[in-house]
Amino acid sequence: MKKFPHAVIIILCLSAKTFSQNVVDSLSFIQTGKVTNNLLTDFNKQLNTYLFAAALNFEKSFNNISFRINENYNSSFIRSAIKSVRDEHYLAISSSYKLNPSLNIGILANNNILSDSRNIEINQASQSSAAFFTQYQPEQKIYLSPFFGYINNEQIGQKDFGYLYGAEALINEVKFSDNTLYSQIKFRNEDISPRKNIMRFYNFILTNDLGQNSGNIINAGYSQNRKDFYFAPDTITAMEFNISNNIQSRIESDYFLQDRFTNKKFLNLFDLDLTGKFLWRTVDRDTRYKSLLLNSPSIFDTKINELKIDFESIAAYNSPFFNGSLGLMYSERDENHLTKNLDGTNPILYEERSELENRKNNKALRATLVLNGSFNLSKTDIISLSLYQNKLKYDTPSTQNFDDRDEMLSIARLQYAKLLTPFFEFFITTEATINRIVYIFSEKSSNNNINRIIRLNTGGNYRGKNFTTLNSFEVSANYTVYDYEDITPNYKSFSFRQFTARDSSSLKLSRDLKFSSYGYVKLSEQGDLKWASFSTHPTRYLQEIFSESKFTVNFEPVWFSLGARIFSLNTYSYKISEKIPDSKFLSLAPLSEITILMKQSLYLRLYGWYEFITLNDSDRRQQVNLSIQMNWNF
Repeated sequence: MKKFPHAVIIILCLSAKTFSQNVVDSLSFIQTGKVTNNLLTDFNKQLNTYLFAAALNFEKSFNNISFRINENYNSSFIRSAIKSVRDEHYLAISSSYKLNPSLNIGILANNNILSDSRNIEINQASQSSAAFFTQYQPEQKIYLSPFFGYINNEQIGQKDFGYLYGAEALINEVKFSDNTLYSQIKFRNEDISPRKNIMRFYNFILTNDLGQNSGNIINAGYSQNRKDFYFAPDTITAMEFNISNNIQSRIESDYFLQDRFTNKKFLNLFDLDLTGKFLWRTVDRDTRYKSLLLNSPSIFDTKINELKIDFESIAAYNSPFFNGSLGLMYSERDENHLTKNLDGTNPILYEERSELENRKNNKALRATLVLNGSFNLSKTDIISLSLYQNKLKYDTPSTQNFDDRDEMLSIARLQYAKLLTPFFEFFITTEATINRIVYIFSEKSSNNNINRIIRLNTGGNYRGKNFTTLNSFEVSANYTVYDYEDITPNYKSFSFRQFTARDSSSLKLSRDLKFSSYGYVKLSEQGDLKWASFSTHPTRYLQEIFSESKFTVNFEPVWFSLGARIFSLNTYSYKISEKIPDSKFLSLAPLSEITILMKQSLYLRLYGWYEFITLNDSDRRQQVNLSIQMNWNF
């Protein structure tokens, strides 16, 4: 048996005092993977909404020096009666010098900015930091990185300065015997008086090869994150403590344990996958300044305890004639909201706040069954079947909460596909959904309803040398029936029926020229429903048409496209059985597109259309829509 590396034992001992969260949380100072240098941008302008996103990843090494930049920027602008602007920016720049094969020293600088024009609690915030770090590699695939730096944090106009310090550790898939160990550790403190932010993160993954096509994966983790936020205080608290901003601490702690067992030849028939999960979560809120003169239940802080247990099992079977899988899932979650007492306060206020929090307590039980299968009747005939069954039981212990309910969701889908020729495939699909909601108490039983959805879809897919086309036709019916609509006039059963025809085609006219089109027609009708007699009274009708056609010329690596878009939406109401026009919307737009595609190097797409919009045959306006996307690997 291979000796367990002594450095692993050291880190595991340290990790008993240093805790964590989940494997998705990446380390900041330990970087072991190679970065793909690329620049990504995405700009979209439609109607009155402007969206822009950009990301830069760059790494360069020469001699013993390495340099890395990571940047993300997101911006949105909505032009309406009240203009809304939101910007988010993240920038990280690091540089390190390799003193010897096992030791690096470096500096990491970060800058985060949030700006939002809306009047929300935190609409302006920024954080800048710079930290010196070392990265020590005592053994192969084991890394330690302590760091120390300075941080500047600003929230709602108030700036705080302080020190940043901590350490990170990584065990990157160390193998011993038949086991593989992966672990992340992060310990981080931000002392920005009068506030303090902390992170404790530990994740442990042990993979065991049991032989005979079997394996076991154990994942255990712990994390604690504390964030201190400024918020505007009430007048009484502000005067008593002479403050302009109060502080609330939010401390979230998570304990996570998962065990997964796999066997690819169970009983020499099935692939078996069994998973059990346990999660314990607490969210603790503390307010820094609390005035006993404030005669309100809001003076008390709260705490949330959540326990969740999941079990999943999947068995899969594969043969030349049949491929299928059966999955069973069971989940139980218990959430409790607590009120923290405060000495010297009115006990009546405490009881009032406790009752408000108790109303939020809930327990949910969920069981799910999933069955999928496909029968290969011949080389050209396939039947696919899927069944989904889900049961939710939601309970609230408070006598003042009437949200207790049972939900049952059933979905069945059957598809037949036939390859009529080497170039044409025919398919037909039917699907049925039933969703039943029953509230236990009479206070909300008027919401009891059953929803039924039926779909029938058929079409074909033709793939020729110069011509390809995919066509489908679908009819669907959605019926929602309330149990007590006769005694509750605000709830009326309704139906929604729709016919949809879609076409997507492409014709190659020459080596460098092709014509392509995509379009659909949707005809929809909504009405009042009498389920007992299965009769409907139509109340609204919609006609929606969309088409986009274009010619594309290829001058590799550049593609030029010219075409047109049409979008029409007409709505109607009913007077007895006669349709009365309500609104008409028509958009006609020439479009153009330029795409540059250099394999593994550059993707650039400029797509835009100029709309001529007509509303109700009278109101006319024009509008530009534009989309720019780029992915450049350099």
